[in-house]
Amino acid sequence: MGKQDEKLASAKKAAKEKVDFIRHLIIYVAVIVFLIIINNVTYSGYQWWKWPAIGWGIGVFFHFIGAWGFKGGKLKRLEEKLTEKELERMKDKE
Repeated sequence: MGKQDEKLASAKKAAKEKVDFIRHLIIYVAVIVFLIIINNVTYSGYQWWKWPAIGWGIGVFFHFIGAWGFKGGKLKRLEEKLTEKELERMKDKE
């Protein structure tokens, strides 16, 4: 597999992760809006919908970080450097 093929595969994977996040965000917003409607139609005294919104929102936030935040960039280069060091260490032991 050539360098260009690896880049293409990596780009496709990153694009898929971003599309998956967008899909997750759309579903989250739709379900939370639905819960708000149910809450206010049945009983508007206590706004219980905020608890699932907060809990699921934390998951959406971490999905965002995974899709856009710390993929690729500096952490990827750090991983490559550490891998190279480990390979050198293993060669020295042989």
